[in-house]
Amino acid sequence: MSENLDYWHRQSTKKLFSDIDMMAPEQRRFAGKLLIIGGNKGMFFAVASALEAAKRFGVGEVRALMPDALKNQVPSTPELYFAEAEASGAFGRLALQDMLRQAEWADAVILIGDSGKNAETSLVFAEFMNKCQKPVFITRDAVETVTPSAADWSMREYETGLLLTLPQLQKLLRTMYYPKVITLSMPTNQLIETLHKFTLSYPVTIATYHNDLVVVAQNGEVVTQAISETNLTPISLWSGALLVQSVVARLWNPEKDFYKVFSSSL
Repeated sequence: MSENLDYWHRQSTKKLFSDIDMMAPEQRRFAGKLLIIGGNKGMFFAVASALEAAKRFGVGEVRALMPDALKNQVPSTPELYFAEAEASGAFGRLALQDMLRQAEWADAVILIGDSGKNAETSLVFAEFMNKCQKPVFITRDAVETVTPSAADWSMREYETGLLLTLPQLQKLLRTMYYPKVITLSMPTNQLIETLHKFTLSYPVTIATYHNDLVVVAQNGEVVTQAISETNLTPISLWSGALLVQSVVARLWNPEKDFYKVFSSSL
């Protein structure tokens, strides 16, 4: 297969998209409002790290929503909100209304993970994905929480973006009965072609990592960049900070395609 694919854009240390503004607006009220959702009993590091990253990157306002099982485990701050937990300490079915209410306040939502693995939480997140009328971005183990309902939310009207590992992508496409199979050993150009076709069929942005490349795809367009040409490592890529930075920058560039904003954040 030829590698001269017009939808495959290779980024180096020089940004491909010079029209993406990576500087925060001078006035915070124009810098966007971000909601971060995640955590379960005993697990809140991903939420706390994302909250601090959003402030560091210059978001206008940020809130974090966690299960109330964490109330006595985290310091009380004005940005923290709590919703009802189920028996194991993850989000329960009664948390849905709080999630939707907080999402109404926000311009964008990040599902950051540490959400626990139980059927009730998966159902809550599935319903949230279908009812939330804001852009939603998903990473870490939150991807696994929403994967069982992917066939429902993959065509949602509002923007959806995922930063996920190749095994998570493999499972996502298999759950959706997508006819192309993702394998850990597949050549880069085959992954590029698969993501090109997948994102033409589904209105989602997919970002992943394969063969030392960060790969991001949307609307059939695919950008790759060697991780060695970024400040990331194969471990720090999954910390959540990159997605937070990309979503914050997205709030400053609301008319731009997210794959361009994500690529510029690299």
